[in-house]
Amino acid sequence: MATAMIEKLISDAARDLIVASEVTSEAVYKRQFVHTVWPGGGSGVTIGIGYDIGAGVSSKKKLWADWQGRISDAMINALEPAIGVTGSRAKALAQRMKSKVTIPWDTAIEVFDAVTVPRWAAIVRAALPNTEKLSLDSFGALVSLAYNRGPSFSKAGTRYTEMRAIKSHMAAQRFDLIPAEFRSMKRIWPTMRGLRIRRDAEAALFARGLTA
Repeated sequence: MATAMIEKLISDAARDLIVASEVTSEAVYKRQFVHTVWPGGGSGVTIGIGYDIGAGVSSKKKLWADWQGRISDAMINALEPAIGVTGSRAKALAQRMKSKVTIPWDTAIEVFDAVTVPRWAAIVRAALPNTEKLSLDSFGALVSLAYNRGPSFSKAGTRYTEMRAIKSHMAAQRFDLIPAEFRSMKRIWPTMRGLRIRRDAEAALFARGLTA
């Protein structure tokens, strides 16, 4: 059921790109991400495939809706204090929670497919015009971008210049100009190889989708 739902929202290539960008692979996930982690910066305590409890969960109700029946109630209770907590406080919290929370790979993928991708697809649709005119590859590239940077397509400041440009290009249906915006924003992370690789991959996927 979940796989069929995802196929209607983003392409398999886009799904694989997000998973690889967040946790690399199943083998790496099982070594490094089965417990709570803190990715750094303004992130919160994170579980599964980039599921950020601090920055992305607004209430206990949402946390329970996403995870109840998939992990034990005791684990969800243990995660509740992480709601809304980001930055250095989240780092310490993630360390303390490690012994209390374990998210198996199959569970992480299930929540990603059934909860995360549909949620972020809806967020991107709400943030950008003309998304219905994109292929699943191109739309999936935008979902990957937003999942990483937030739906910041209208934020002020030079940090979001390319995000605003993407929104403008979407409105004008100048989809051909968008891959360059993905690549341009690499200026923000001159030394962060992972993010630079991700932006190039998103640009290539978006461009591939234009030929579909």
